[in-house]
Amino acid sequence: MRMSFGAFAPVRTAWSLAVAGSVGRVGKTRWGVALALAGLVGGAGPGARAADGPTLLKRTVMVELHRFERYWPNPKAKEPQYNTYSWVPLVQFEILGPVPGGSQFVAEFMKADGSPWMSVNLPTEEVGDDIDTVIKMPVPDDSAIEKKGITAIGTFPFKIRLKNEVAGKNEVFFSGKYQVTKYPLPRVPAGDKNKTDFCTVEDWRVPIGFLWLNPKLDENVPALSAQMWFRGTGSNHVMQAVLFKDGKQIDTATGNDEQTLHTPSSDDINNWELWTFTFIKVRGFNKDTSANNWEGTYFLDKNPGDYEIKVLRKDNLARTAKFSVGADGKIVDNGVAAQNKLGGIRLVLPVTVKDTADGKINPLAWKTQAFYGNPLVGFDPTK
Repeated sequence: MRMSFGAFAPVRTAWSLAVAGSVGRVGKTRWGVALALAGLVGGAGPGARAADGPTLLKRTVMVELHRFERYWPNPKAKEPQYNTYSWVPLVQFEILGPVPGGSQFVAEFMKADGSPWMSVNLPTEEVGDDIDTVIKMPVPDDSAIEKKGITAIGTFPFKIRLKNEVAGKNEVFFSGKYQVTKYPLPRVPAGDKNKTDFCTVEDWRVPIGFLWLNPKLDENVPALSAQMWFRGTGSNHVMQAVLFKDGKQIDTATGNDEQTLHTPSSDDINNWELWTFTFIKVRGFNKDTSANNWEGTYFLDKNPGDYEIKVLRKDNLARTAKFSVGADGKIVDNGVAAQNKLGGIRLVLPVTVKDTADGKINPLAWKTQAFYGNPLVGFDPTK
């Protein structure tokens, strides 16, 4: 699929060639439907979508910045302004198919005043029903795109459109706004002291975690998994989660740094990392018909009650989160994911911050900035 920034890219650029494999099919994910039909994850379901179109997994929408090491105040000038950094946005997200033939995802970016800035055709392929697919805007390598770079900070609107000329559709798939700030570059040479780096403000992510019965290991005996965001951890950090029931330790899980929201300079201090904790010995239920007796396994459907997850960062308590299993053996769903049509099978897990290692953050950002200006209805981590 060809991609372009508006009218600036030719039919086949080095940039478009570089993204030939950037649409990744993660695998069939019919687990959401299966688990929901079985009634094993409370009221969670795959999320609302048209029968002939894809479901956006809203939790996966991420906006990063690509930095250029020079700035073109006037795109028609012969020379750029050196020793001044500029930026353009990058967006990525995941969807559950189907994506019919002839479809095209388009990212539309506006400047802070709402005026048009640039439009990008994203790599789009035909996708079958319930296939989990990553739609990722590639890193630009076109000089015309560099000339669109800016140095401004503030709040910038954007839209993701889904077009299909065959079906005569052109609809807004997602809309939001991201906040950009700047900060001094770490470890810069003396001659570069006037350079600053840029990053998106993601403080809203801190209190919003996710909880689900993870079918990847075994959909008949799914393990309990939780996800939480942290800033400044880096892949060399050791993160450990401990699961308790009524104050008694049930299991531990070593964290996996699943995804990183990078700053342009990729400095750990300002990067955000999504950590996944899977409790291997804790399973939601047992529908295994093999000879495996699952000795030593803890089953949630046999142990209703109140649970708490505590996460340690470098042996210091960093996060806590609570959930319950009802008398019916199901994880109690707070309804937030379904109410806000987040898509997928994950429940929203309110998270309490217990340390200061994330640096200075706005603890109330979730009220207005969550999911890029789409705050969660019915969510309050303070309750």
